[in-house]
Amino acid sequence: MARGQTDTKSRILRMTRTLYSTHGCEGTTLDDIITASGITKGAFYHYFKSKDSLCEAVIERVMQDYQLLAESLDGELSPLGQLREMIGKLAKLNASGEWVNCRLILRLSADSHESHPHIQQKIRKFWQWYFDFFEGLVERCRAAGEISSRLDTKTQVRLLMSVMAGAVSMERISPSKQSFADLAEIVIDTLRS
Repeated sequence: MARGQTDTKSRILRMTRTLYSTHGCEGTTLDDIITASGITKGAFYHYFKSKDSLCEAVIERVMQDYQLLAESLDGELSPLGQLREMIGKLAKLNASGEWVNCRLILRLSADSHESHPHIQQKIRKFWQWYFDFFEGLVERCRAAGEISSRLDTKTQVRLLMSVMAGAVSMERISPSKQSFADLAEIVIDTLRS
């Protein structure tokens, strides 16, 4: 694919992520995407066969971003250090305003996609990977004796993920000076006891 084509497709995906994170898939029209991307309808259909296929591509790109973030963790850190590093990176990215992935995936997950089974499948695949990733980190923390085994691993992961998702959602409703990294640290401290 030529560089101009790659740039155009990337721009469509980038602009769509921003639109979907704010308005959701259903609340964003094809005209919104075309206008924000600065392309024609013909150019849109050159890259994507439908708005649904674009949504699927957006979810795949978001998953890739999270996977790259997970792969970037410092392997020299303890499991608890890696858990803190991942949460810190997510908090920093969210605070930057340029990373809309957390808000986007929460928005798409909350939207009803019953009539779009492929989108539902992509969202479930993302959440399964995300949960498995954090479950692996928490299990390594437990094995290293860095957090308590008073609660089962799945409950610990759900608590941590719930705090992070809640903090991202609440930031839109009532902005706070406290980042979700701070809130997640409180949960981590609780899990350590």
